[in-house]
Amino acid sequence: MSLPNQYLISAPGKVILFGEHAVVYGKTAIAGSLDGLRTYALFEKRLDGYFELNFPDLGLRRALSWPKTNLPYHLIKHTDSEQQKDFMFNENLLQALKPIVNEGNMDDENQLDKFQQAAALAFLYLVTNIKNKQISWDGMTIQISSSLPIGAGLGSSASYSVCLATGLLLAFGHISLPDESNQLSTLNSAELINQWAFQAEKVIQGNPSGIDNAVATFGGAVSYKKGSRHTNLKGFHSFRFLIINTKEPRDAKTQIEKVRVKREKYPQIINHILDAIDRISLSFIELQSSGVSQEEMFKKLEELIDLNHYLVNSLGVSHPSLEKIREITSEHNLHSKLTGAGGGGCALTLVPDDMPPEDVQLVKEKLERNEFECYETPVGGHGIATMYATTVINSLEFLDMNKNKLREIAEWKYFV
Repeated sequence: MSLPNQYLISAPGKVILFGEHAVVYGKTAIAGSLDGLRTYALFEKRLDGYFELNFPDLGLRRALSWPKTNLPYHLIKHTDSEQQKDFMFNENLLQALKPIVNEGNMDDENQLDKFQQAAALAFLYLVTNIKNKQISWDGMTIQISSSLPIGAGLGSSASYSVCLATGLLLAFGHISLPDESNQLSTLNSAELINQWAFQAEKVIQGNPSGIDNAVATFGGAVSYKKGSRHTNLKGFHSFRFLIINTKEPRDAKTQIEKVRVKREKYPQIINHILDAIDRISLSFIELQSSGVSQEEMFKKLEELIDLNHYLVNSLGVSHPSLEKIREITSEHNLHSKLTGAGGGGCALTLVPDDMPPEDVQLVKEKLERNEFECYETPVGGHGIATMYATTVINSLEFLDMNKNKLREIAEWKYFV
């Protein structure tokens, strides 16, 4: 099937379920996809040789635009046929692209901030690397719309990177649209998407673990250890959560350093805490494959959530805002924990499937009265998805479209 001139890509965010901080010391952590919080990318073919990026959610007042003649293709050593195998990071290309990024800014009144520069740099890095001279997409416009808060530790950059990699690999003919009759080919395409998304994450994050882009690509849940390849948790059951943004600035480096200092001071105590956090992650993996009833699994999951929070809190990385969230949600017999490095950022709250919508709304209203942002989402749902529109989608309508409406479109095709 030939590609249309316009299509949609969607990828989820991620949340750490278990293993915060312990993962820094070689312990197991669990991360799951946020199916209800996703990035959406509308790719449109153009014939004038320009590559344009429009990302209003990132604060861009005008689209960024670059002619293909400005891109340093001479720094790409592989041929089109070799590009699927070449995943060595090209530092020379990255440095050459940095001054080109600002050339695409048509807004004379505003300089690009660090988030905007990183997003543009990742886009140009992948365009230059993946471009296939034999394919007729001579240029493109990409419209980005995201329901993920930026910089909240929910994998917004990885979700964006996976959308970019998928769209560019499709547009330049390196992968095909998902094919239910050829699952191996589709899975190989997902692996390729994940590899290129990881390169984009390196541009944005510097030294990422690779977990965020893996979750955004494959969906579901993964377990991982530092220095090891992630493992997809087979048969992971999707659970209903509230993700609550404290809106307190995240400073992961400060929290990690705090734990390091405490561990140096009290190694025997802190190492036992880290071992216990590791045991929680392993218990969750065992629980997933135990064959217990859904009701029993839910009860044990509530207990693991509480235990994980108590242990991480004992490391000194919680925050009054996170404890306030636990206080509010516990009034409704809900179980919450911090997610990520702590010191602010986000918390997650497990919600029973049979909890009435009006009761969930009451909890959300209480949280919002305390200036928190609430997102209701399944954790552990689908990964990367594509949709090829049967009718032309207006770019402005796409950017204004309700994110839930985009998510509920029936024509989405999933790679995994």
